[in-house]
Amino acid sequence: MDLGLQNKVIVCLSSAAGIGRGIATELAREGAKVVLTTAEPFKKDLDEAVAFIEKETGNRPYTYLSDIKDPDSIVKLINDAAKDLGGIYGLVNLCPGPKAGKFEGVNEDDWADGYEKCLHSYIVAIRAALPYMKEGGEGRILNSTSSSIKQALDNLIISNTFRMGVVGLSKSLARELAPYNILVNTIGPGRIYTDRIKYLNTIRAEKEGITEEEYTKRDSADFPQKRYQTVDEIGRLAAFLMSEANGSLTGQAFLCDGAMTTAY
Repeated sequence: MDLGLQNKVIVCLSSAAGIGRGIATELAREGAKVVLTTAEPFKKDLDEAVAFIEKETGNRPYTYLSDIKDPDSIVKLINDAAKDLGGIYGLVNLCPGPKAGKFEGVNEDDWADGYEKCLHSYIVAIRAALPYMKEGGEGRILNSTSSSIKQALDNLIISNTFRMGVVGLSKSLARELAPYNILVNTIGPGRIYTDRIKYLNTIRAEKEGITEEEYTKRDSADFPQKRYQTVDEIGRLAAFLMSEANGSLTGQAFLCDGAMTTAY
């Protein structure tokens, strides 16, 4: 299937590693002009992501530094990418996770941080990118959240709160923007086997005197598929939702969790 992404400019926020890099890789594989972004302290990850994606796909992504918690930085990124690459077709919003904890264990600063990263940054990026999509006569927006949008996760009250805000934003925007051929969807990753997860599992395994492979196999034994999902799998889901091949799926929330979530 031709997804129709050749030379489409797609900006991916927080995409230097993990799920973001996985999504960017699959978009690049389809021929899109992919924009990778991260904050200055993580520039090394950005450089490594460029090398990885170019080796995997033969398509070298473009890079810009941008702080997810700085609205002016996000707007500048969007405008610079549009100017340099000739508009913007797509936007993939991702963010680092907020602080874990229960209600009485988090403070006002934690709530403000979660809002800035997990909801406000998405709003700012969409507002900045939308005029370019309208000018181009089409667009795709994909907002990454968590499997908690279907089933709340314990000890993650900040994430549970603002991820649902993204779902409401996405649904409302999908209805508002449908006349402009701009589709808006949400994805909710489950347990994705990223480099970060591998690193954490390695530490946990060392404490128990077993290998990372043994720990990971045991940890996923109760998952329906008996394994973690991969960045490639969520990347392919994202690529289709962002594509011209997707002509009418909009306002929806899709999980990539291997049926781990029991909610419908």
